[in-house]
Amino acid sequence: MVKIHFFDYRAVEWQRGFERVPEAAVECDGNPLLVSDHPADGGRMSMYGSVIRRPDDHLWQMWYTSGGARGEPLTLSYAESDDGVDWRRPSLPDGPRPGTHIVFDRGPHGACVLCDEAETRPGWRYKMLAGAAPSHRISAFRSPDGVHWVDAAENPIIGINPDCPMSVHRAADGRYVLYCRPQFGDRRVSRRESWDFVHWTEPRIVIDQEPADPPQTQFYGLGAVPYGPYEIGSLWVYHTLEEDLGFNKMRGHQQPELAYSRSGYAWHRLEVGFPLISLGEPGSWKAGNIQPASAPVFLEDEIRFYYAAARMEHGNMSGFAGPEPGWGLGFVSLRPDRFVGMHAREEGRLLTRPIWVERDAFHVNAAVSPGGAVRVELRAVDGTPVPGFGLADCRPITGDRLDHVVRWEGDPDRSSLPYTELRLLVEARNATVYALGAGTVSEWRDYRAFRLPDFITAEQRRAHGMWPD
Repeated sequence: MVKIHFFDYRAVEWQRGFERVPEAAVECDGNPLLVSDHPADGGRMSMYGSVIRRPDDHLWQMWYTSGGARGEPLTLSYAESDDGVDWRRPSLPDGPRPGTHIVFDRGPHGACVLCDEAETRPGWRYKMLAGAAPSHRISAFRSPDGVHWVDAAENPIIGINPDCPMSVHRAADGRYVLYCRPQFGDRRVSRRESWDFVHWTEPRIVIDQEPADPPQTQFYGLGAVPYGPYEIGSLWVYHTLEEDLGFNKMRGHQQPELAYSRSGYAWHRLEVGFPLISLGEPGSWKAGNIQPASAPVFLEDEIRFYYAAARMEHGNMSGFAGPEPGWGLGFVSLRPDRFVGMHAREEGRLLTRPIWVERDAFHVNAAVSPGGAVRVELRAVDGTPVPGFGLADCRPITGDRLDHVVRWEGDPDRSSLPYTELRLLVEARNATVYALGAGTVSEWRDYRAFRLPDFITAEQRRAHGMWPD
């Protein structure tokens, strides 16, 4: 399946009358889902950690960093849920602190957990990276269940203190990908790769301050995960205070923005300054800092970004004297593919670049307001309409759906459409278009399995052995 998003205009030839608008994530009504009221958490719940929904039995699992708020060592706490909303902290009789929900107590810093479904070695299904005692450098750990952890290598495996949240995932080719700081104290994001989770490449910086960023902007970390051929991530943007003239800039607030990449190396923010998760009103449970988990959770019709939040600003975490609890955990959600949309109040039109089409069914993810409509026309590479598939032939698309099927009057013959290069002309009024492409109904619903337009002609495909069997 081929699909076009509007992270940028790379797949668009031209557009008129549309406005590119980032989508605002929706807060869960039950937030905060957990708060820092358990004695074992030591008054802190930061999201140096991860949330997953286990593929086989759909158990929700969460790891979050606890302790440290009053100067004691950090610990890693564990929680479970049946629906991702109502969470419980299990009492573990054989954990490092029996009778609590603490699963790791070696001062973990920047912890991130991966449930690796491709793993075949016993005891390796869960993997974790964290700065841990005694070295406090980046170390690797493994577990059969995400609860009982042992060293996975002769630690440390990377000789820096992470000093930040980290994220790790497994790419389609089997490589492990780690995002962390390039070195201690360097508030930028770098990428490392490994084939065995133990030996890692040298860091390459992948995202840095934009010219459009104001002073006092730093990047605390990036929680990244594959999304089709993209990677998407929650970038921890750290806004420091002008009056803080300390060398390390410890005072400020964290508010994440959505970022994306086609290669994993060239990262861009969806919209500079547009928050993925917004800070709360002064005095609220999320007024000071927002810290997303190491990766979002993908459901059939929802993408959840879990996060921890604090009442206090960064740098005031140990001396907070305001109302308790000082920390909480919650999530915001987006619908599949709805990261940014092309909105047309009056008439909007856009023409895509030529795309290689392997299916004869076309789909649109769009929200159409009452009185509005979306229509699609198929065009040849030279811009001429394909007979029978014009705008006038297209049945108006109305309503709000993730998977509108494009239909044309008279049900014209589609047999010549697969394995051709086509352009799509989209016309919209009082509507927002989020994604469009070609694929079967089942392919479209499996929204993370797609390819991007590659703009290679049929002649080039034949010449380079890329023609389908």
